Amino acid sequence: MHETIEVSKEHIAGIISPNSNRMPSPLNDEMIQKAIEHPINSKCLEERVTPSSKIAIVVDDGTRPTPTRKILPFILQKLAKIGIPDQNISITIATGLHRHSTEAERKTILGEESLSRFDIADNDARNPDAYGLAGTIVGGKKIFINKRVLNTNLVITIGVVKSHAFAGFTGGAKSILPGVSSQNTIHENHCFKNIEYPHGVLGSCDMSATRKEMEAAARLIDPFIINVVLNDTNQIIYATAGDVIAAHRTAVDFYKKIAQRSFPEKVDIAIVHGGLAGSISFYQALFGCNVVKTTERPILKKNGVVILFAECKEGSGSKLLEQIMPSFLRPDDILKYLASNKVFDDQWAVQFLATFLRDTHIFLVSSGISEKTAKNLKLRLFSNAQEALDTALQLCGENYRIAIIENPDELIVNLD
Repeated sequence: MHETIEVSKEHIAGIISPNSNRMPSPLNDEMIQKAIEHPINSKCLEERVTPSSKIAIVVDDGTRPTPTRKILPFILQKLAKIGIPDQNISITIATGLHRHSTEAERKTILGEESLSRFDIADNDARNPDAYGLAGTIVGGKKIFINKRVLNTNLVITIGVVKSHAFAGFTGGAKSILPGVSSQNTIHENHCFKNIEYPHGVLGSCDMSATRKEMEAAARLIDPFIINVVLNDTNQIIYATAGDVIAAHRTAVDFYKKIAQRSFPEKVDIAIVHGGLAGSISFYQALFGCNVVKTTERPILKKNGVVILFAECKEGSGSKLLEQIMPSFLRPDDILKYLASNKVFDDQWAVQFLATFLRDTHIFLVSSGISEKTAKNLKLRLFSNAQEALDTALQLCGENYRIAIIENPDELIVNLD
């Protein structure tokens, strides 16, 4: 999906895209192993377990690009050297509230040998019998964790760090909550208040209320984490291990050096191109828009225009969006409903869309969304980007400013 649009140079405030020149060379096996053997703020694995210990390994599901298959052997070799037998090791796929993984996905994530060697299962968030009480965090929230993880001597998590729409970043404690938590525990963490900006922030752990609760929950079981940062071809360029917060922050700091961009001014229009992954569905593309609205210092003006350029081969990507959005007249009505009712699965997608519609204009350029679906989602649909831009210019004054953003999932953009 390629188009040419005409924009007067004097109105372009900047073009922002991932800078491949900032990417260091991929790590070799020795470097990855060294990170695991020298954990941050944590005893090494040999000091935390014995040959009789029961180990729970928690890995990302297929929605993350985490190279689990490459990292897992380093862990298994170390556990075998300690003398821990295979029957004492379980692997839980941190699906959170996502659908269960398929056999083909498991093979891709773990490799064929691991499938035959270990006890493997998905997180089954909707089965209350699968969970036990790990403890209570500040605010009185009870944390229920999968018994496969809770009833062990050590939990080891493998994750990837990149920016996240409301948890600041992926990785770290996210492997525990939502990864292997119960439905109710996840709902309480992903509640309206935690996600609503500025409690839910892209690119900031300190500002994210969701992240703070995730980390308080993870502290209850004190996991040993292995987190990595990837380049644009999903090769490992940074690896860290150890404490669930301290080790995670080293990966966050590394990622920010690559992804963070400062911008000189607020703009009236942001043209956002989601890239391949971000264009699969409107649901995915929508989260990419957060790069101009929910960072620490957003660059889009109030009532500004987002021109979202996304193919959306899989349509809306969310039946929930299609069901709920038409039921209300105004975005404020949707937000009031969400704020005063119990949390439900994927509520956060509805909340983000309603918030965007309340504060901005969303012009969608897509061949995968029908007029009917766009109307139900309360979006302005355009067949081409130039038409969307021409319409946007009618809403702006003569001195309008435009930012063009490519691959927003790999960026953190803040005002200078």
